[in-house]
Formats: sequence, structure tokens, C-alpha cells
Amino acid sequence: MILSGKKWTAAFIAVLLALLMGMGAVTAVIDPYFHYHKPLERYQYVIENQRYQNNGIVKHFDYDAVITGTSMSENFKTSEMNEIFGVNAVKVPFSGSSYREINDNLVVAAGHNPKLKMILRCLDYDDLLSPADMMNYEEDSYPWYLYDDFLLNDAEYVFNKEILLGDTYGVIKYTKAGGTTTDFDTYGNWMEGRTFGKEALDQLYERPVKAEKITDITEDDYKTIEENITKNVTDLAKKYPEIDFYLFFSPYSIYFWDQLHQEGILERQLDAEKYAIELMLQCDNIHLFSFFTEHWMICDLNNYKDILHYHEAVNTQILYWMKDGTGELTWENYEEYCGRMRDFYVQYDYDSLFQ
Repeated sequence: MILSGKKWTAAFIAVLLALLMGMGAVTAVIDPYFHYHKPLERYQYVIENQRYQNNGIVKHFDYDAVITGTSMSENFKTSEMNEIFGVNAVKVPFSGSSYREINDNLVVAAGHNPKLKMILRCLDYDDLLSPADMMNYEEDSYPWYLYDDFLLNDAEYVFNKEILLGDTYGVIKYTKAGGTTTDFDTYGNWMEGRTFGKEALDQLYERPVKAEKITDITEDDYKTIEENITKNVTDLAKKYPEIDFYLFFSPYSIYFWDQLHQEGILERQLDAEKYAIELMLQCDNIHLFSFFTEHWMICDLNNYKDILHYHEAVNTQILYWMKDGTGELTWENYEEYCGRMRDFYVQYDYDSLFQ
């Protein structure tokens, strides 16, 4: 039987729609980004795509604690946190992210999981003075369709050929090959193949020329800090007083402090830190830590692969420090801490590092 033009077109459209629906169904059922559900038991998943999978993790996984932050948090091991704190944690790092991006995901976690009782979060020290709404990525390349409850734009996920052939069928192939779902000790960990120590840092660090004058903190700076900390840290803590927030400043190396010193902004940074501390101490459920006074660690370049990133052994040590209260800042001790910071880092002999 020969079909007429109209019938042929209708049949073609029907077949095309059936293929599209089948393709969408496969992605929706396997769900490599956990947009609809947690991992299915019969499949094994590679967890490696932070901005595509973290939102689904905090919505659908079983947990009562979260580890999050930038690359400074990627080497934490949930197995260690679970043992030390007696929790069941997931890790959702966002490499290269801003305070807002991390907070946005925590808003989702707190809103979807009534069992959530603990959040461990790294506050990147060099982002205290960043604008509250800063996002460190290209706006038009972010998978916003995964971050809302608007079903129509899910078409960008379920009818996406690259996702189907890459990630959806990737789950099937990975499962058939005998793979196992990535655990949260491994997820994001960047230790393999890294070199640590002074030689590694010297190859990467270009020391700035010494600034001719010191840059002081301004009233606009204080406003920026207040907005950043309020919107991206304390508002959430105040909304969920039943959740304990364990926050810490990323313990960068002594080379980072040399950079601030050379650029004439070291004291501005210390003033910014003090104000941020005062803002966060207003929340009883925030446990704020700093390890910059652990000078043996900050000055031991064997702990670092560059001026910022520390060895996973430091992440482990941070867990134990937090558990026993080492480095915790309170209303009673924070001014003494700030004074010690200023005495050590302003007066440090940075030139000796390069002789």
C-alpha cells in the first residue's frame, strides 16, 4: 500500500515522536544526573560531573550530613567524617565555585532533607570580599534545567542526544564492564599524580612586585562582606537552627600570604576576616574554625601542591580538629586570634622564603 503525502508525513512524525519518547524514557529511567531519583540498584554510576550531579545528590540520596566547598573540600573522605562525627554524609564539592553557588545547593539540601543535621563547609578565604551574587562560570553554559521544578525544560535533559549517548548509555556500558558506583571518598579527589613541596610551588608561583603603598579596607568593602556572608552563609543558618554548620577558612600556604603582602592587601584581608567572623558568630549553630595559627602546617610547603591547595592529609586533620574544637573561634577568643594573625603574618620575613 502506497501512503499519500499527508499519511506519510503523519507516519513519519509518529515514528519520530516514538523514537524521541523512547530516548527520553531511557534517560529519565537511568537518570545519570539523579534528577528524578537516586541511583538504581541494578546500575552502577560514575559520579564525576559536579554541576550536573550535585543537585540531584542532595535531593535524592540518603544522608544526614553534607561536605561541600570548592576544590578545597574535594579531598575530604566521607568515610572518615562518618566515623569521626557519627553521621551518614555525602560530598558535593563545586570546584572553582563562589559562595553563592555553594549556598544555592545547600538551600536545596536543607529544603529537601528534613534529616539533615550537619553541614561541613569550606569558606574560601580569598572570596570574603567577593560580591554576593558572583558566579564563577559562563551563565549560558550552566545546566539550569536541572536546578528547578519546571518540567518543560527537562526536555534539555531527557531529549539531549549527547547525554543519551554519553552519560545514559555510559551507565549501561560501565555496569556491563563491572564498574561500581563512585563512592564519596573518591568523588572529586584530585590527589593522584600531584607533586607537593617547595619545588612544585616555585614552578607555579610568580611572586608579585612589591606594592608601593598599602591598600586599606573601605566602607564599600565592609558592605560587600556583609552582603556576601549574610546572603550566602548566615541567612541559611538562621533559617535552619536545628542544623549544625561546621565552617572553616581554607588554610592556604605561606606563599598565599606572601602574595597578599607583596600586593599590599594583607592587612585589608585581615580586617575583612575579622568582620566576617563577627557576622558569623551571631549564629549559635555556626561553629567557625580557622587553622591559620597552625603555623607549622601553613609554613610546611610539603603540605601544598600550589599556593592554595593542600594535601588530603590536611583534610583528614581538619576533621579531627573540628571534632575536638581545635581552632574554633568564639566571642571569647576571636579578638585574641585576630591579634595573633596580625602579629605573625604582617611581621613574617617573607623574603627568607625565596633566598
